[in-house]
Amino acid sequence: MKTIWNNIAAFAVVALMSIIGLSANAQSISITLKNGEVYRYELADLDGVRYVGGQFGSANGIGVKIYVKNSTQSIDFLYSQMESFEVVDIEAPVITPGSRNISKSTTVTITCGTPGAIIYYTTDGSDPTTESRSGTSPVTFTVNETKTVKAMAIGNDLTSEIVTAVYTFVEDDNINRNQLSDYWNTNTGSMTGTPKSYGFWRLEFPRISDSSGMSWVQKENDEGYGVNYALEWDNNKIANRWTCYQLNPLNRVSNVERKDDFKEDPELPELTRSTLDDYDKSGYSRGHLCPSADRRATTAMSKQTCFLSNIQPQIQYHNGGQWSQLEGDVRTWAANCDTLYIVKAATISDKVTLNNQQVDGLFNTLCNNRLIVPKYFYMALMAYDKDNDKYEAVGIWTYHCSSASDKQNAEYITIDELEKRTGIDFFCNLRDDIETDVESKLNINYWIDGSTVKRR
Repeated sequence: MKTIWNNIAAFAVVALMSIIGLSANAQSISITLKNGEVYRYELADLDGVRYVGGQFGSANGIGVKIYVKNSTQSIDFLYSQMESFEVVDIEAPVITPGSRNISKSTTVTITCGTPGAIIYYTTDGSDPTTESRSGTSPVTFTVNETKTVKAMAIGNDLTSEIVTAVYTFVEDDNINRNQLSDYWNTNTGSMTGTPKSYGFWRLEFPRISDSSGMSWVQKENDEGYGVNYALEWDNNKIANRWTCYQLNPLNRVSNVERKDDFKEDPELPELTRSTLDDYDKSGYSRGHLCPSADRRATTAMSKQTCFLSNIQPQIQYHNGGQWSQLEGDVRTWAANCDTLYIVKAATISDKVTLNNQQVDGLFNTLCNNRLIVPKYFYMALMAYDKDNDKYEAVGIWTYHCSSASDKQNAEYITIDELEKRTGIDFFCNLRDDIETDVESKLNINYWIDGSTVKRR
C-alpha cells in the first residue's frame, strides 16, 4: 500500500491514479481514522476525490471528499479525524525469462513486487487458482519441455491479473541460440529492425534480449581487425545491458597510446542515449566496459571504446581499483590462451537474484538525475586453447564499492551461477553439450594460483 496524503486532487479516478504515480494495479483506497475505524473504496466505484480548503498539511487544509458513482452525496472526512489515507494495489507477477524457444533445461523465476503477496502458478496452460502451486517471491523452477506457464498474485486482499510465458522446446543441439530470438529473420539470416548485419552468431555474444526497447551496436573498422566490440542497449533504462568482445593474438597487440574521445553514440536513438552532460560534475567516472587498454592495435579502435554506449557510471574507487585490476587480469588471461571471449556488464535491474534471494541491483541514486547507478559489476569470460580444443569459463562478480571499508573481494563463480544472478544467457552459441559442461564447472586453478592471477 502507498500513502498518498499529499497527492489527492479534484480529478476523476484515472487522473487521480496518474497524479499519484500509480499503475493500473491500483484498485482501492483505504482511510484509517484515529479511532481505528477503516473505510475502503474501490477506485472503479469512484468519480473523484478532492481536497477541501487545501491539501493535507497546508494551513487551510480541512478535509477530503469522496465522490461515489451514481450518488449525489459526497462522503466527507476531516483531516483531524484521519490517521492515514492509502492506495491499495497488487502488482502482476513477472515471469523471467519471457516466452521463448528453449533447447535445454531452463530456470524460470516468478517475482511479484507487492510485499507479502502469494504467487499461484501453473505449467499446463490452465489459469491458476488458489488451489494451484504457490509460493512467495521469488518462485523458481525449471522447464525442460514445451510448457505454458501462467501466474497470478494475491495480496492486500486483491488478486492480480494473470500473466503468461510460453516455452517451446526445440531439439537441435547445434542451434545458434540467438536464432531463437523473436528478432531473428529466418528469411535473411539476420536481425530485423537493425541497420546492418550483426555478428550475433559469434561465441562472445550473450543471447540478445527479446524485450521491447532494445538496440544493438557493433563497432568495426576497416583496418583489418574486424569487429572491435558489440553491445546491447536498453533504451527504457538508458543503460548498457552488456558489452562483448574477443582478445586474440591479432587484436591484443599494443601499438598506440590510449586515445580518449568520449562522445555520444550516434547509432542509438537520440532521446535514449547517454550524453557528456549526464556525467559532467556528477561525481561518477565514465567507466569503460571494453577498456581502451584492450584496444591498442590502432588509434581508431582505442577511440571507439569511448562511445558513451560502452560506458557505465562508476565510483572512481571501484573503477580505478578493483575493476582496473580485473581488467589487467583479463589481459593476462588472454595472453595465456588462443582466444578469450569476454562479456562485461553491470546490474541494471531493480532486483537481482543473489544466493537465492532478491536483492537491490541499483543504488538509490541517479547519475546527474538521469542515469541509473549499478550496485554490481561483473564479467563472463571463456578461454579457448587450440592445442587441446578445450574451453574454460569463469564468472567474476564485484560489489560497486566506494571506499576501503566498503570493498568486498571479487567473487569467482560458474557461468551457470552468473546466469542465475543476471538473467542473461552467456555463450549461448556454443554447441549445447560443450555449453552445459563449460558453464557448470569452475576450474579455478586455470585462472588463479592461490590469490594470484595465474601466468603460464
